[in-house]
Amino acid sequence: MFFDFIKYKYVSIVISLALIVFGFTYTFAVHGGFANSLDFNGGLRTVVEFDRNTDRKKLETYFADNNIEAVLLLLDKEKNHYQIDIGLGSVDSILQKYKAKNGLKATDKLDLSGIDALISLLIADFGIDKGKVLSANQVGAIVGGELSSTGVTLLGLTMAIILAYISFRFQFKFAISAILALTHDLVLTVAFIGFFQIKPSVPIIAALLTLLGYSINDTIVVFDRIRENSAGNLNETFGQTINVSINQTLGRTFNTSFATLISIVAIIIGGATELFDFAYVLTFGIVIGTYSSVFIAAPLVDIYDHISRRVRT
Repeated sequence: MFFDFIKYKYVSIVISLALIVFGFTYTFAVHGGFANSLDFNGGLRTVVEFDRNTDRKKLETYFADNNIEAVLLLLDKEKNHYQIDIGLGSVDSILQKYKAKNGLKATDKLDLSGIDALISLLIADFGIDKGKVLSANQVGAIVGGELSSTGVTLLGLTMAIILAYISFRFQFKFAISAILALTHDLVLTVAFIGFFQIKPSVPIIAALLTLLGYSINDTIVVFDRIRENSAGNLNETFGQTINVSINQTLGRTFNTSFATLISIVAIIIGGATELFDFAYVLTFGIVIGTYSSVFIAAPLVDIYDHISRRVRT
């Protein structure tokens, strides 16, 4: 079965732009922006050793009942060590619960930090010794600024290296098309993160970098076939050659994506809760990366080639 991808190149590009605009519009209009996270916005972090009767479900119920948004990470299953991350938005709820538990009025001032109030509540409500609180820190937003800066730097460096490599191995028109397709993947995935209010974190940055590497791999396979089919081919237009090349690599592209998704879906089905956001972002990124290699990157090469020919003539 032969499909004319070049015929619908502008349709696919418009659809992608519409999805990006919709995703960011929904993120800011409905949610008021991206979700807050401890790594990027600051908050409270403590590591506690609970008794065997306290499991994840019991902890989640406790925090939900007290209107405290907490992220739980099981660090040591045998010793039942949990890392508890709480955003700054829940500090007021912690202080109010502390006041109520100690017979204070809601308007009373406290000479107590949020992290100290949290530790006091955990000790009282779960009947643990103070020595079971292994660490307790207030994470500043400056850490998030450093992570954001590092993430942007890594993404920019990755793009620059890819641009240089593909320009050297192929041609500039392939390189610029690949970079635009990768930018498309990255921006659309960020819109997905905002739409579903996935909390930014170090694993999410890792997922974004991973999907860039995966996407460029698919794109280079298509580009390599285009280059092979273009060599000495005078009977077809460049657009026709691109169409033939995409159809020839289509089976390989989808089979590779499907095989990769199996391992990612396995994380969602049987993996730890802490990895779910990473898996969701990577799953979406792989699907979009496969789509962009076929419907964005290759058609952009044809558009660039057409424009450059018109400029030369």
